[in-house]
Amino acid sequence: MNSTPSSTHFLTIKNTFISTKNHIHTSLNTPLHTSNSPIWTASEIAESVHGKLLKWGPPGTICTDTRALQPNTNQWFFAITGQHFDAHDFISPQLYGKGCVGVIGNRVCEGWDKGFVQVEGNGNVNTVDSLINMASYARNKRFNGVLVGVTGSVGKSTTKSMIALALESLGVNVFKSYGNWNNRVGVALSLIGMDRNVDIAVLEMGMSGKGEILELARMVRPEIRVVLNVGASHLENLGSLEEVAMAKGEIFREAKLGDICVFNADDPLVSTLPVPHGVRKVFFGRRMGGDVRLVAAETADGGLGVRVVLEKEKEM
Repeated sequence: MNSTPSSTHFLTIKNTFISTKNHIHTSLNTPLHTSNSPIWTASEIAESVHGKLLKWGPPGTICTDTRALQPNTNQWFFAITGQHFDAHDFISPQLYGKGCVGVIGNRVCEGWDKGFVQVEGNGNVNTVDSLINMASYARNKRFNGVLVGVTGSVGKSTTKSMIALALESLGVNVFKSYGNWNNRVGVALSLIGMDRNVDIAVLEMGMSGKGEILELARMVRPEIRVVLNVGASHLENLGSLEEVAMAKGEIFREAKLGDICVFNADDPLVSTLPVPHGVRKVFFGRRMGGDVRLVAAETADGGLGVRVVLEKEKEM
């Protein structure tokens, strides 16, 4: 957003309208309506997971929890295997009445007569890796919008929601990841669940150790990459705050020309993180001299919302 010292900024968030000269006011207090789950064809599913279409099924949405299946809907059940569970054990003809039209996995039960896309091999590695493959397919071949990736030790979910609400107020179609879906599986499901007509998607990325943010960043490939802060929440797996900062900074490591890297200017461990040469950097915080400065913040609507005043100090 370009401005001059004499310009007035207007931003409407869900019927809350506030304006003032030289500042941007936003009031964020209404939940964002996420896009409906997109439809996948059987052939798309097979191609995306590098699997074999052994039995055709009608197009449908993707589900990884049999408890979330809904009658009279077309849903493909993706059977994920974890360290202490195997979702293949829940595959039975009883799923037919719950809206399941097909299974993606290593195997199905005897007598299964709905769709089946087989993932080669057995165990967690194959099914989870296939889910990641499907997410990458969704990102690369089904999504043409802009993707925002947010990480930090605290505040990811709140910031994600605030970004999404602010963007929605501009009249664009926005998707945000559900809840705190910020691990490998959650981020993959977020990508798989993005509708084709989304203009901007906002996803959060979490970690417990080194290399995890880098893996998520490679899957998501965000055009806008945000690091909020560095805290002590990961010290049990990382030796120091500096190590935590470098792990969070993995989101910047493979940023390409044209991407935007956003830093918290108030956190010295964040503001000094390296980025590839030529990548655009944007600094935000309370300090003077950044690109966007938080001037004031207050609760609104009896504590249900927050109203902030932002000042742009530099041309971006």
